[in-house]
Amino acid sequence: MSYVTKREAEQAEAQATVSTLRADRRFLWCWLTVATMLSVCGNVGHAWLTVPPGTAQALAIGWAIAPPTLLMLAVHGLPTLSRMLGSERSDRLLSAVVWGVTMGAFGWSAFGIHDFTAALGVPSTLSWVAPAVIDLSVFGATRGLVLTSPLAARLKVGAPSPRAAQPQLSKGSTPTPAPRQAPSAAPTAAPPAPRNVSTDAPTAPRSAPTTAPQNGAGAPSPAPELVRLAEHIVGSRAVRQDVRTVARILELSETESRKAVIADRVGVHHSTVSKVLESAELERRAALTLAS
Repeated sequence: MSYVTKREAEQAEAQATVSTLRADRRFLWCWLTVATMLSVCGNVGHAWLTVPPGTAQALAIGWAIAPPTLLMLAVHGLPTLSRMLGSERSDRLLSAVVWGVTMGAFGWSAFGIHDFTAALGVPSTLSWVAPAVIDLSVFGATRGLVLTSPLAARLKVGAPSPRAAQPQLSKGSTPTPAPRQAPSAAPTAAPPAPRNVSTDAPTAPRSAPTTAPQNGAGAPSPAPELVRLAEHIVGSRAVRQDVRTVARILELSETESRKAVIADRVGVHHSTVSKVLESAELERRAALTLAS
C-alpha cells in the first residue's frame, strides 16, 4: 500500500469516527429529551390529578418537576466527580452521597409516574413498568452523554480521537522483509600470507567498534514532558517497564502510528505499547479535565 493511499485511508477512518460519534450523541440527546419529558409529564399529571385546583395545585406541579431534574443531575455528577478526582483520589463518602441522591430521585420520580399510570386505568400489576422504563432511560441517556463528552471535546478542538489517532497495523500494510543475499558462487580467495611483525614496536591496543548500540546512548533524549508523563505511567503500575522505555515508546508514537513498528524498535511486545498509549491518553485526559 502506497503512502498516499494509506494517508487517505486514515483520513477516511477519522471522518467516519467523527460522523459516527456525532450521530450517536444526537441519538442520546433525543433519547434523554423524550425520557425527561415523559418523566416530567408523569409527575405533573400525578400532581394535577391528586391536588385540588388552586395555589396548592400550582405549587404541586412545580414541585413535581424536581424528581426528574435531580435524577438527571445526579447521574451527570457520578462520572463527572470520577473524572475530576481521578481513580486514585476517589472519595468514597462523596460517591455514596451522590449515589444516594440518585436512588432517592429515582424512587421519588417513580412514585409519581406509578400513581399517574394507575390513574389512567393501567392494572396495578403493570403500572410499575412505566416508571422503571422512563427513569432508567433518563439514567442511561445521561450517563452515555457524560461518558462520551471527553471524546466530543477532543473533536471540537480538532484533536483526533484515540481510535483515529492510533490506527492498527493492517495485514495489507505489513512490511516485506528485505531479500537475503545469495551466497556467492565464486571460489573463496586464499587467505593472505601473514606479515612479519616486528617485536620491537609496542602493540597498540585496538579500540572497540563504535557502531554497535550501547543501550541507546546515541539516541536523543526524550522531551522533559514525555519523561514526566512516563514517570506518571510507571508510577500508576500500568506497565512493568522502566521510565526510559516508556518515554521512548511515547516519543516514537508521535511520528509512528503503527504499534508493531514501535514495539520492534523499542524491543517490547506490542501489547506493552498498547498499554502505554492507553495510559498516556488517560493521563492527558485527566490533565485536560483538571485544567478546564
